[in-house]
Amino acid sequence: MVLSTGSASAAALLRVEVGAAIFNGRSLASGTVGIPDLWAGDTLLATCWNTGENLGHGNKWYLTVLEQYNRLDGLQLTVTGWTYAPFVDNSSAGTNGTLPHC
Repeated sequence: MVLSTGSASAAALLRVEVGAAIFNGRSLASGTVGIPDLWAGDTLLATCWNTGENLGHGNKWYLTVLEQYNRLDGLQLTVTGWTYAPFVDNSSAGTNGTLPHC
């Protein structure tokens, strides 16, 4: 599910389909930012996409600025980091023009 927050260059609220961690960079080696991983059904606010390490399903990553843990009573965190797009929405928002390239 994609909920656009405005213009084509605006951020998009994306529902996590598989589960994803928030990383410091666009690779596993960059390490996570230290917050809980997102699970299927949680949501994140992404501002743009870029390419990075291919973890087996493509190389798109979303710049993430807000995380909502629906499984944790709607807890919201505003930690900035990178999320592997194929695990969020199968890279749809980065492919269909919902999110701009960073």
